[in-house]
Amino acid sequence: MYSSCAKVSFAFTAHKFVKHSASRSFSLLGRSCGSIHQQIAPEAQVASNTTSPFSSESIEKTRNEILDKFKSNSAGRIAITSESLASNMALPNGKIFTVRPVVSWIDKLASQLGSLGSHSLHAPSEAESEKKYQKRELVLKTMQDSYAEVILPFKTDKALLEEYINVAGSLKYGKIMEDLDALAGAIAYKHADDGKPDSMPLTVVTASVDRIDWLKSMDVCDLRLSGQVTYVGYSSMESKAAQVNPMLLKNDTEKKLFQTGEDHKTKKRVATDSSLTKRPPTQEERFLIHDLYLEYSAYIDPQSKTKKPDDVEWMSDTKMSAIQIMQPQDRNIHDKIFGGYLMRLAYELAFCNASVFISSRPTFLALDEISFRKPVPIGTFLALDSQIVYAEGGSRRSFQVMVKADVLDINKKSRETTNTFWFTFRDPCKSTPRIMPRTYAESMLYLEGKRRRLQGSQLAGMSRSLSLPTNTKRAAV
Repeated sequence: MYSSCAKVSFAFTAHKFVKHSASRSFSLLGRSCGSIHQQIAPEAQVASNTTSPFSSESIEKTRNEILDKFKSNSAGRIAITSESLASNMALPNGKIFTVRPVVSWIDKLASQLGSLGSHSLHAPSEAESEKKYQKRELVLKTMQDSYAEVILPFKTDKALLEEYINVAGSLKYGKIMEDLDALAGAIAYKHADDGKPDSMPLTVVTASVDRIDWLKSMDVCDLRLSGQVTYVGYSSMESKAAQVNPMLLKNDTEKKLFQTGEDHKTKKRVATDSSLTKRPPTQEERFLIHDLYLEYSAYIDPQSKTKKPDDVEWMSDTKMSAIQIMQPQDRNIHDKIFGGYLMRLAYELAFCNASVFISSRPTFLALDEISFRKPVPIGTFLALDSQIVYAEGGSRRSFQVMVKADVLDINKKSRETTNTFWFTFRDPCKSTPRIMPRTYAESMLYLEGKRRRLQGSQLAGMSRSLSLPTNTKRAAV
C-alpha cells in the first residue's frame, strides 16, 4: 500500500474565467476511487459527442478555447464531455489512470457462476494474468510531476451539464466531491508511478479526507479541477507499509505546502489522542455540560415556570435517516463502493436535514475530516443517520450536521459503521435555532460539534493563507 497526501484545488469561472479558487486537502492511501466519471491523462482527445447538440468540431474548438483561457499546459490535462465520461485514458507507457472497473459486472457474475460473459470492458488476457512483474523502484519526483487537471465545459456541453445540475439551476456539490475524490486518486497514482510498464501494479484507496472548504457559491460555469501531491509519507493502515516516491521541494512555496501536510498529520494524531471516546471532556467543557444540564432541566421540569424558547430545538428532534442499496454502477476497480459516492450520499442527506432545520435552503461551507474505516461491499445496505449536533443560535448562523454511515449485511446479520461525516452549513438569511442536548450522549455529540467548529475555523484560515494569485497558482498549488 502507498500513502500520500494530495492537495487538490479547483478554480471555477462565471462569465470571466478564473474568478476564484479554493484549496482541498486529501489524505490518501493508495488508490482513490471516488467517481467513475473522471480519467486523467497527459493528453486527451475529446470524442465525438452524439448525444450533445454540438458537433465534435464545435466541442474540440470549445475545449481548446477553455484550455487557452485557463492558461493550462499539456501535462496532465483532460477536457471532459458527456461522451468522454465512458472512455479510459492511457499513459504513453501503456498504464491507465482510471477509476472505472476493468471488467463489466455481468462478466463478473458470469465468472462466479463458471460461465463466460460477453460484455468485458477490458478483461485481462491469459498472458496478462500470468505476467511476472518487476519490483517497483523509488523515483525522486517534484510536486509538478503529479499535477493533473480536469476541464468541465458546462456552458457549452448541455449533455454534461445535465448530469450535474440541481433543481435550483446550480451545480451539485455532491457530484463535485465525487470528482475531487477521483482526481485525487489519479494524482496519487501518477506520483507513485515509476514509469516502468512491468512494475508491480498499485492498489490505492481513499484513507481519509482532511477537509473541504467551499469558499464561494458555484453557479453554472466552466470548471477546472486541478491538484498535485504536496506531502508524502508511509502507509498507516494494517497492510504492509511501503514507501512512496520521495519528493524534491524546489522553492519556499512548496516547502510551506509540504510542512502544511506534516502539520495536518500531527494535528490529526493529537485530535485522535484527545478524542472524547478516549479522554473525558476538559474542565471548560464539563462546566459547559453542567450549564446545559441546568438549562434543559428547567425546561422539562413540570413544576418549573421556565418554558423552552421557540428558538431552542431539542437535538433529538433533528434526526433524519435514509437507506440505500449499494449497486454495482457505483463500484470502484476493487468492486467496493466509491468513497466519493459515499461523500455524495452523506452530503445530500445532511443538506436535507439542514434545510428542514432552518426551513430554507442552506449554504454549504465545509466537510470536516473523515476517515474511511471499512470498505462498503456491493449489494449491502447503507444506513445513513443524520442529526444537527451543534448550533449556537443568536448572531451565529452556521451549524454542524453529523451523518453516520453504517453497512448492513443481511447475510451476516451485522451492522458496522464505515464513516462519520461532519458538515458545516449556514443559514444565508437569518439566525438559526439553538441546539439543546438533554442526555450525556447528546452532550458528547454537542462537544464534538463544537470542537470541530473551532478546528475547522483554524483550518479554513490556513487554506485561505495558502491561496495564490491566479497567474501563479498553477506552478505552486
